[in-house]
Amino acid sequence: MTREEALGVLGLGADAGRDEISAAYRELAQMLHPDKYGDNKRLRARAEQQMRALNEARDVLLKGARTASRGAARPSGGARRGSATSAASIAFEATARANAAETARLSVVAELRTMRERRRSMLAMAAIAALIALVFSRLRGGLGATVFSIGSMVAVWGVVDAALLSSQIEALRTRSRELLQTRDAARRIAEEASQLGA
Repeated sequence: MTREEALGVLGLGADAGRDEISAAYRELAQMLHPDKYGDNKRLRARAEQQMRALNEARDVLLKGARTASRGAARPSGGARRGSATSAASIAFEATARANAAETARLSVVAELRTMRERRRSMLAMAAIAALIALVFSRLRGGLGATVFSIGSMVAVWGVVDAALLSSQIEALRTRSRELLQTRDAARRIAEEASQLGA
Protein backbone atom coordinates (compact mmCIF):
# COMPACT_ATOMS: atom_id res chain seq x y z
CA MET A 1 0.00 0.00 0.00
CA THR A 2 1.37 3.40 -0.96
CA ARG A 3 1.18 6.47 1.27
CA GLU A 4 -1.50 8.01 -0.98
CA GLU A 5 -3.62 4.86 -0.80
CA ALA A 6 -3.20 4.76 2.99
CA LEU A 7 -4.31 8.39 3.27
CA GLY A 8 -7.38 7.56 1.19
CA VAL A 9 -8.25 4.55 3.37
CA LEU A 10 -8.14 6.71 6.50
CA GLY A 11 -9.74 9.73 4.80
CA LEU A 12 -6.82 12.05 5.57
CA GLY A 13 -5.07 14.86 3.75
CA ALA A 14 -1.43 14.68 2.64
CA ASP A 15 -0.21 16.80 5.57
CA ALA A 16 -1.78 14.66 8.33
CA GLY A 17 0.31 14.35 11.48
CA ARG A 18 0.72 11.46 13.89
CA ASP A 19 -2.14 12.63 16.13
CA GLU A 20 -4.53 12.88 13.20
CA ILE A 21 -3.51 9.48 11.85
CA SER A 22 -4.01 7.86 15.26
CA ALA A 23 -7.36 9.59 15.81
CA ALA A 24 -8.63 8.69 12.31
CA TYR A 25 -7.57 5.07 12.75
CA ARG A 26 -9.14 4.80 16.21
CA GLU A 27 -12.46 6.26 15.08
CA LEU A 28 -12.64 4.24 11.85
CA ALA A 29 -11.72 1.04 13.67
CA GLN A 30 -14.64 1.62 16.04
CA MET A 31 -17.06 2.45 13.23
CA LEU A 32 -16.09 -0.30 10.80
CA HIS A 33 -15.43 -3.04 13.34
CA PRO A 34 -16.81 -6.47 12.33
CA ASP A 35 -18.87 -6.64 15.54
CA LYS A 36 -21.10 -3.87 14.12
CA TYR A 37 -22.62 -6.45 11.74
CA GLY A 38 -23.67 -9.02 14.33
CA ASP A 39 -24.42 -12.46 12.91
CA ASN A 40 -24.27 -11.47 9.23
CA LYS A 41 -21.30 -13.57 8.11
CA ARG A 42 -20.84 -11.93 4.71
CA LEU A 43 -20.81 -8.40 6.10
CA ARG A 44 -18.52 -9.45 8.97
CA ALA A 45 -16.07 -10.94 6.47
CA ARG A 46 -16.06 -7.70 4.49
CA ALA A 47 -15.58 -5.70 7.69
CA GLU A 48 -12.61 -7.91 8.59
CA GLN A 49 -11.06 -7.08 5.20
CA GLN A 50 -11.63 -3.39 5.90
CA MET A 51 -9.97 -3.73 9.30
CA ARG A 52 -6.91 -5.31 7.67
CA ALA A 53 -6.78 -2.38 5.24
CA LEU A 54 -7.12 0.10 8.14
CA ASN A 55 -4.30 -1.61 10.04
CA GLU A 56 -2.05 -1.58 7.00
CA ALA A 57 -2.84 2.08 6.26
CA ARG A 58 -2.07 3.08 9.85
CA ASP A 59 1.24 1.20 9.77
CA VAL A 60 2.26 2.79 6.45
CA LEU A 61 1.39 6.29 7.62
CA LEU A 62 2.88 6.11 11.10
CA LYS A 63 6.29 5.10 9.75
CA GLY A 64 6.99 8.58 8.42
CA ALA A 65 4.48 10.74 10.27
CA ARG A 66 5.35 13.98 11.96
CA THR A 67 4.92 14.04 15.72
CA ALA A 68 2.83 17.21 15.78
CA SER A 69 -0.51 17.44 14.10
CA ARG A 70 -1.45 20.23 11.75
CA GLY A 71 -4.00 22.87 12.56
CA ALA A 72 -5.91 22.39 15.79
CA ALA A 73 -3.88 22.15 18.95
CA ARG A 74 -4.45 18.89 20.71
CA PRO A 75 -3.13 18.43 24.21
CA SER A 76 -0.75 15.51 24.10
CA GLY A 77 -0.71 14.18 27.60
CA GLY A 78 -1.45 15.19 31.14
CA ALA A 79 -4.25 17.46 32.17
CA ARG A 80 -4.20 20.93 30.67
CA ARG A 81 -5.80 23.93 32.23
CA GLY A 82 -7.93 26.51 30.52
CA SER A 83 -11.11 26.29 28.53
CA ALA A 84 -9.38 27.20 25.25
CA THR A 85 -7.13 24.15 25.44
CA SER A 86 -10.04 21.90 26.48
CA ALA A 87 -12.21 23.30 23.72
CA ALA A 88 -9.41 22.79 21.18
CA SER A 89 -9.00 19.20 22.34
CA ILE A 90 -12.73 18.56 22.09
CA ALA A 91 -12.85 20.19 18.65
CA PHE A 92 -9.91 18.06 17.48
CA GLU A 93 -11.51 14.80 18.67
CA ALA A 94 -14.94 15.72 17.33
CA THR A 95 -13.50 16.70 13.95
CA ALA A 96 -11.59 13.41 13.80
CA ARG A 97 -14.80 11.54 14.62
CA ALA A 98 -16.79 13.45 11.99
CA ASN A 99 -14.16 12.80 9.31
CA ALA A 100 -13.96 9.13 10.26
CA ALA A 101 -17.75 8.81 10.19
CA GLU A 102 -17.86 10.30 6.69
CA THR A 103 -15.04 8.03 5.48
CA ALA A 104 -16.77 4.99 6.98
CA ARG A 105 -20.12 6.05 5.50
CA LEU A 106 -18.61 6.39 2.04
CA SER A 107 -17.14 2.91 2.40
CA VAL A 108 -20.51 1.51 3.43
CA VAL A 109 -22.26 3.32 0.56
CA ALA A 110 -19.78 1.88 -1.96
CA GLU A 111 -20.42 -1.60 -0.55
CA LEU A 112 -24.17 -0.94 -0.66
CA ARG A 113 -23.95 0.02 -4.33
CA THR A 114 -22.05 -3.19 -5.09
CA MET A 115 -24.64 -5.28 -3.24
CA ARG A 116 -27.52 -3.64 -5.11
CA GLU A 117 -25.86 -4.31 -8.47
CA ARG A 118 -25.24 -7.92 -7.49
CA ARG A 119 -28.86 -8.35 -6.38
CA ARG A 120 -30.07 -6.90 -9.68
CA SER A 121 -27.83 -9.32 -11.57
CA MET A 122 -29.04 -12.28 -9.53
CA LEU A 123 -32.69 -11.38 -10.15
CA ALA A 124 -32.06 -11.00 -13.88
CA MET A 125 -30.27 -14.36 -13.96
CA ALA A 126 -33.16 -15.97 -12.05
CA ALA A 127 -35.71 -14.52 -14.49
CA ILE A 128 -33.78 -15.75 -17.54
CA ALA A 129 -33.28 -19.19 -15.98
CA ALA A 130 -36.99 -19.42 -15.15
CA LEU A 131 -37.90 -18.47 -18.71
CA ILE A 132 -35.53 -21.10 -20.13
CA ALA A 133 -36.94 -23.70 -17.71
CA LEU A 134 -40.46 -22.80 -18.80
CA VAL A 135 -39.62 -23.14 -22.51
CA PHE A 136 -37.82 -26.47 -22.06
CA SER A 137 -40.54 -27.87 -19.78
CA ARG A 138 -42.64 -28.30 -22.93
CA LEU A 139 -40.04 -30.49 -24.67
CA ARG A 140 -40.10 -34.22 -24.30
CA GLY A 141 -37.05 -36.35 -23.78
CA GLY A 142 -33.81 -36.14 -21.87
CA LEU A 143 -32.64 -32.77 -23.18
CA GLY A 144 -35.85 -31.01 -22.19
CA ALA A 145 -35.85 -32.56 -18.72
CA THR A 146 -32.16 -31.78 -18.16
CA VAL A 147 -32.41 -28.14 -19.24
CA PHE A 148 -35.64 -27.73 -17.23
CA SER A 149 -33.92 -29.11 -14.10
CA ILE A 150 -30.85 -26.92 -14.49
CA GLY A 151 -32.93 -23.84 -15.29
CA SER A 152 -35.15 -24.42 -12.27
CA MET A 153 -32.19 -24.83 -9.93
CA VAL A 154 -30.49 -21.69 -11.24
CA ALA A 155 -33.74 -19.71 -10.89
CA VAL A 156 -34.21 -20.85 -7.29
CA TRP A 157 -30.56 -20.15 -6.48
CA GLY A 158 -30.84 -16.64 -7.94
CA VAL A 159 -33.97 -15.83 -5.95
CA VAL A 160 -32.49 -17.17 -2.70
CA ASP A 161 -29.24 -15.24 -3.20
CA ALA A 162 -31.18 -12.07 -4.02
CA ALA A 163 -33.19 -12.50 -0.80
CA LEU A 164 -29.98 -12.91 1.22
CA LEU A 165 -28.53 -9.84 -0.46
CA SER A 166 -31.67 -7.89 0.45
CA SER A 167 -31.05 -8.49 4.15
CA GLN A 168 -27.44 -7.37 3.75
CA ILE A 169 -28.54 -4.30 1.82
CA GLU A 170 -30.93 -3.36 4.61
CA ALA A 171 -28.16 -3.80 7.21
CA LEU A 172 -25.87 -1.55 5.17
CA ARG A 173 -28.61 1.08 4.77
CA THR A 174 -29.13 1.12 8.52
CA ARG A 175 -25.37 1.39 9.14
CA SER A 176 -25.10 4.24 6.61
CA ARG A 177 -27.86 6.18 8.40
CA GLU A 178 -26.16 5.63 11.76
CA LEU A 179 -22.84 6.89 10.40
CA LEU A 180 -24.54 9.94 8.90
CA GLN A 181 -26.07 10.78 12.28
CA THR A 182 -22.70 10.24 13.98
CA ARG A 183 -21.00 12.55 11.47
CA ASP A 184 -23.56 15.31 11.88
CA ALA A 185 -23.48 15.10 15.68
CA ALA A 186 -19.66 15.20 15.73
CA ARG A 187 -19.63 18.20 13.39
CA ARG A 188 -22.01 20.07 15.69
CA ILE A 189 -19.82 19.28 18.70
CA ALA A 190 -16.67 20.39 16.86
CA GLU A 191 -18.33 23.63 15.80
CA GLU A 192 -19.57 24.38 19.32
CA ALA A 193 -16.15 23.58 20.82
CA SER A 194 -14.44 25.83 18.27
CA GLN A 195 -16.78 28.66 19.17
CA LEU A 196 -16.05 28.17 22.87
CA GLY A 197 -12.31 28.23 22.26
CA ALA A 198 -12.43 31.37 20.15
